[in-house]
Amino acid sequence: MSARLYIGNLPYSCTDDDVRELFVSAGIEPTSVRVIMDRSTGLSKGFGFVELEAHEDAVKSRNALSGASIGDRNLVIDLAKPNPTGRR
Repeated sequence: MSARLYIGNLPYSCTDDDVRELFVSAGIEPTSVRVIMDRSTGLSKGFGFVELEAHEDAVKSRNALSGASIGDRNLVIDLAKPNPTGRR
């Protein structure tokens, strides 16, 4: 069963590839990475989601990347809460 992590406090210039590179450099291969983008500006809204194979991988990733940063921003990493609308 897959698990999702919420990644917050991302720089507005951050892309999916930047977040994927952070995880891969820590030895973690995400299933998918999605930085939420503002439609009008094309810039990051400052948060995104990373999907991993299993819940254990998500917990391991959160612990391994605690205090990590991209650019000059310290990231907030936590298990994502289920979306009540069911949309992704």
